[in-house]
Amino acid sequence: MAGRFVRAICIVCLLSGVGSGLGCRKTPEPPGAESKPGSVPTVSPRPVEPPAPAASALPPVEITWVDPPGLRRVPPKSAMRKASFEVPRAKGDTEDGELSVFYFGPGQGGSIDANVDRWVKQFSGVSPGAVKRADREANGLRQHTVEIEHGTYDAGSMAMGGSSGPKKDYALECAIVEAPSGAYFFKMTGPAHTVAAARSAFFQLLDSIRAGA
Repeated sequence: MAGRFVRAICIVCLLSGVGSGLGCRKTPEPPGAESKPGSVPTVSPRPVEPPAPAASALPPVEITWVDPPGLRRVPPKSAMRKASFEVPRAKGDTEDGELSVFYFGPGQGGSIDANVDRWVKQFSGVSPGAVKRADREANGLRQHTVEIEHGTYDAGSMAMGGSSGPKKDYALECAIVEAPSGAYFFKMTGPAHTVAAARSAFFQLLDSIRAGA
C-alpha cells in the first residue's frame, strides 16, 4: 500500500516538471523581428563612386613669329630645324648668309651657357671681350642674345653636309628664346658685312616672337 502511494507521488512530480519545462519554452521570434539590445545592426555598404578620370595633358604651346622682309625662307636642311632663311649677301661679299631656327623639344637642347660656349668655340681669333651677350624680353618671353662681329668661323662636324673649312671675316648673331614648350635657338652666320646688314631684320624677327598663334 505504501509502495503504491510513493509511486503515485513520483508520477505526479514527473508530470509537473514536464509541464513546467513546456511552459518556460519561448516561441522563436519570426524573421524580421527587432534585434536584441546591445547587438550591432547590419549596415549595407555604400556604393563606391569610380575615381574621376585624369585630365589629359595639354600639348606644348609653340611659338610663332613674323618673317621679316629681306630674309628669304627656304626648306630646312634637317628635321631639327623648325625654319631656315637665306640671308642675301651684302655688296662686296661673295656668298649669302644663313639663319636657322632649332627646336629639340621640352627640356632639350642644353643650357644657355653650354650653347653660347659652343657657338663661341666655332670662331677663332676672337677675344672674350669681343663676344657680346645680352638679355631682353619680347611679348613676355625671355631672350638671350650673342653677337660676334668678326672672326674665322668653322662649324666643323656641326655643319650640315660636312664642314667646308674655316671661313674668314665671318660674323654671328644668335638668340635663345625661352618658351613654354622649351628653348628655341636662332642662329645667323655669314660674311661680316652680310650679317651686319641683316642685324635689323634679325631683331625685328625676335621682337615678333610670341607663344601660340
